[in-house]
Amino acid sequence: MQNLEKISNINKESLDGEFYFQSLLEQAQANGLLTDSDVERLQYDCLALLARRVERFNAGDSSSIRVEAAQSIMASNLFTIGIWLKTFQNPDDAIAALQNEPIAELYKQGRKRIDTMLSAAKTIHAKLLRQLGDIRNVFYRATLVDGIHGFFKLYYPDFGAHETHITADYPTCIAMPRLAGIEFIHAYLEALYYENQFLLCFAPDDLHNLLCGYEEGYQELLLNVYEPVLTAALGCVLAETDARRLELSEDGAARLNRLFADMNKSEKLAAMQAAAHELGRMFDFSPGLERYVQRTLPHIADNIKFFAPAYPEHKPTLHFSFGEKMDDEQYRKVIEEIMQCRFMQDKIAIIKEQVRSLVDMEDILLDAELAPEEITAVLRELGLPEIAALAKKYPVAEIDRREQERTLGESLHEFVCSLTAEQQEWILRAVDVLEIT
Repeated sequence: MQNLEKISNINKESLDGEFYFQSLLEQAQANGLLTDSDVERLQYDCLALLARRVERFNAGDSSSIRVEAAQSIMASNLFTIGIWLKTFQNPDDAIAALQNEPIAELYKQGRKRIDTMLSAAKTIHAKLLRQLGDIRNVFYRATLVDGIHGFFKLYYPDFGAHETHITADYPTCIAMPRLAGIEFIHAYLEALYYENQFLLCFAPDDLHNLLCGYEEGYQELLLNVYEPVLTAALGCVLAETDARRLELSEDGAARLNRLFADMNKSEKLAAMQAAAHELGRMFDFSPGLERYVQRTLPHIADNIKFFAPAYPEHKPTLHFSFGEKMDDEQYRKVIEEIMQCRFMQDKIAIIKEQVRSLVDMEDILLDAELAPEEITAVLRELGLPEIAALAKKYPVAEIDRREQERTLGESLHEFVCSLTAEQQEWILRAVDVLEIT
């Protein structure tokens, strides 16, 4: 009986993690645990605490400050009190503390706890940096190194304890709970520490090849790296291939995807838990890493898809030259002649007669103020290699371009879509391996 937890009138999980103090007051009042007079007293005490903190903020000068600054200090105070109230496992005990202890004392205890969390976060970050994996994703290093350093540099717990300062662009596998300030950074760093520990189990080149199989341009994408790597490692265990090298063939990945498609979520999770346990034995996971991996499995099970590594460096490359430009004077004459023509067939005739390189053809398509149907007519005069080279340079998805370039990209896309399926497939393969020189 001594091990039974005390039943609370308030579900702690329903309280706002970022605005814990405020949500606790609201729930306590709604459940009749605090009277209106209790709340009024607490509000008065919070204002008295604000007055003392403002005086310190002004270095002893009790004169007024900007409203925005006062609001920020109040938010910092409430956050700090909430940090301490969160230490009570049972919200009823936290309410009892509000009833029996001065607000100033609760703030003092919260401030001490923030210092403890700040020190712990710095320790985790230092360990993380000493062992940071060679992950070739720009957001990974930028956030874990520069971003976190930026937080520690700007964090001011006395008057801005609630502020996070950084956007924490790099995502963790499991979405972070609603937290702020040092509490968010501490939880964020813990998750990233364990994800990095897992990634250290694999050679950088093997990670790179695997992630290229997941998304070839992963280096520049904002994505969580841990999730696809864990998925692939689990797949290797299930397929009985070399998990240390992340060697899962395309056939093996396809078989696993068919197998998992016939499972319900509980069956998927059971298979993944067993495979994760085998990974833990293989790589000698620490207890903390073992718990983190198991905690992420339900999230991964929701949309699990196995895949094989890719090797972009082995992909054949075709070099394509746009040729030499005609001299500027000749080019101006050709442009003027084209723009003076009223009929499309006359413009096409000039282009066929005067243009000898794709680089000049490209310039004319951009400079001659051709209508979309005229651009299409010009494209019909080109061979598939030239169309592929232009499509490589002007993808329709590229929107950060000037108007003429967007028009050319859209016209190219529509033209390619009008070709036969066989021609379209040829162009897609060519675009994938072309290197423009």
